[in-house]
Amino acid sequence: MNKLMLCAALAVAAIACIACAQTAGPQPEPERAPESGPGKTPEKTPEKAPPAEDAEITLWREHLLAAAAKYREYTKMADDPAWGPLLCRAPMYRSAMISRAESGAHGRKLYFLWVKQPDPYQQVGWVGRFSDLPEGTVITQPVGQVLVKESFVPGAGADPDNPDGPRPLGRRGDLFVMLKLDPSTPGTDGGWVYGTLTPDGKTVTGAGRMAGCMKCHTDTAHDRMFGLPETGGKAGGNGG
Repeated sequence: MNKLMLCAALAVAAIACIACAQTAGPQPEPERAPESGPGKTPEKTPEKAPPAEDAEITLWREHLLAAAAKYREYTKMADDPAWGPLLCRAPMYRSAMISRAESGAHGRKLYFLWVKQPDPYQQVGWVGRFSDLPEGTVITQPVGQVLVKESFVPGAGADPDNPDGPRPLGRRGDLFVMLKLDPSTPGTDGGWVYGTLTPDGKTVTGAGRMAGCMKCHTDTAHDRMFGLPETGGKAGGNGG
């Protein structure tokens, strides 16, 4: 009888072991830590590349930022703001900005012109008028010349069609820069580099051979210069 009970107990134990083995199944292997040590570097998640910048901005940024930082040390050519032409505007910003009208009082900005070397610039307007320079004389600007237009949105009551009317200034607009390098410098317009910056002068928004600038300046007779308006900046004119 004892032997019979012992055999039954062993049979029950064997069946229980088989059932446990079938229920548990194969266990997954634990995750292994990445190998490290001499000669082995853990894998890194690749960083997202920053957006590509305009190559012209990269090329001329330092020149333009330097001009924007120092232009108030230059000569201010007139204390009365002049009217900028309709087409004289900066490229659209990359980030969202307030919409700007293309016509009417806000289509043309008011501006002050600052010039690093005023004497050669003033000669442009003197040809045939205020000097012995004969009509047809071509005035060129020296290497290193810099011009900066400090623009403003016209304030209430300003009227671009009334050049003798009041010219109140509104908020600051873009800075427009022209600087001259050696005429043989690649990527320039006969040595000239055009640039636009945000009103604070800290961000370049356009640079190099800017089509909007060249469209007007390449047609001038004096090395891309227009000279001051005949009224000395008191009425209209392109300037620059």
